[in-house]
Amino acid sequence: MFEWIKKLGKKSAAPARKLGSRQAADDAQRVELAEFAPKIMPFLGLAAYLQLELYEASARAVVGAPALQSKDVLARAAGATLTKHQRLTDEIRRRGHEPHLVMEPFTPMIDRYIERIDTPDWHQYVLSIYLVGGLFDGFFASLAGGLKDGYRNDAIAILNDTAGRVELRDLLAAEIAADPSLANRLALWGRRLVGDTLLVSRHVLALSDGRAFVESEVEPVFTELIADHIRRMDDLGLTA
Repeated sequence: MFEWIKKLGKKSAAPARKLGSRQAADDAQRVELAEFAPKIMPFLGLAAYLQLELYEASARAVVGAPALQSKDVLARAAGATLTKHQRLTDEIRRRGHEPHLVMEPFTPMIDRYIERIDTPDWHQYVLSIYLVGGLFDGFFASLAGGLKDGYRNDAIAILNDTAGRVELRDLLAAEIAADPSLANRLALWGRRLVGDTLLVSRHVLALSDGRAFVESEVEPVFTELIADHIRRMDDLGLTA
């Protein structure tokens, strides 16, 4: 996986997500993340729980922030993710379900992921919030494009809301500028994060309601998400 990511980072633009043709080389089949969309309730449960975890992570980062300005940025980032969580759980309730029951089946998978990327290093922790939030929001927004439900456009709008993300990027950039020695450590951490995040995303794709999950199709499907991750790393001057 990591060799594939490094090769992608050398390209100037994200290539089309294509698989080999079943008939001829010039008749390639495009495979979109939307084709792997789950049913609406699993989608809402997964997306809502991830936003809850991102909110908790942002709130915890406030405690270790070295300055009041950093606390303010992280508090606003926490508020943005909490708003996403609440909008998704409001929809769960509107459909007559209890959010905690809809989210519960997915908590072991997400909790294991959170444990793997946990770190006592505050700068790595904040980078996790920034990069993981961007990766998962992009991933679930793309999945939402394939929902066979009237909530499709609302879900896409919620997940594409970038409130608080620019401020997080600027906070990290300022910290790196103040201490350039952070760059190498954070670059390594960013590369680790993307690998763990894609492993979770694979499990999500296996919940598809419309397309059978085939392992060989996964790498091309993730191309644009990884390109977005690389751009976020580049924006911070970090080598992906």
